[in-house]
Amino acid sequence: MGKRQRPRLLRGQIGPPQDVRLWTEPRIGSGENRRTGIGFARLRGFDTGKVLGIIFHVTVRPMTEADLDQVMDLEKAIFASPWRRSFFLSDLDRSQGLSVVAEDEGVILGYAVAWGAEETHLANLAVSEVERGKGVGGKLLDEVVAFARRSKAGSMYLEVRVSNTTARKFYAERGFVPTYLRKGYYENGEDAVIMERELDGESQPKSEVRS
Repeated sequence: MGKRQRPRLLRGQIGPPQDVRLWTEPRIGSGENRRTGIGFARLRGFDTGKVLGIIFHVTVRPMTEADLDQVMDLEKAIFASPWRRSFFLSDLDRSQGLSVVAEDEGVILGYAVAWGAEETHLANLAVSEVERGKGVGGKLLDEVVAFARRSKAGSMYLEVRVSNTTARKFYAERGFVPTYLRKGYYENGEDAVIMERELDGESQPKSEVRS
């Protein structure tokens, strides 16, 4: 994968280098935020949510300041280099940005942050460890795509660690293509893969955000 110059691509980026890591970094902490059975139909003797691998009552809605305690709990539990609370707070007021959460009965399962009009930057997308593989990440990503198209963006992009093969596969399956490397992008010197998705000519996904 060759390295090429894209002078527009990272224009206006705010905050630290961010790996849209999804769910491959080791979990940190004691797991206080684990959740069992919320939002799942239950049958005697087993959890149908685990068997079917789906969640029935997920709502995607705008993130608010009141959500930040739960968001930060997830961010710190999932990521070795978590965002600061102030980063999320500043993004809530970004004029050309999107901050959303996926929620089930008051419990935040995941969140996404994106910004930019001409090119939409997916800056952060995360899903609780116990809710992975149930479609939450896909719902959040669909909402970011809908935002990008409403903003008339021609493309989307994200950075992801070279070693994060799970996230790279997730995005590749949803139309993102690795375009080049940013050498030594992360604090530990690891390279970032830039993945892009062209939006021109695509049908517009339906927004699921509920105010």
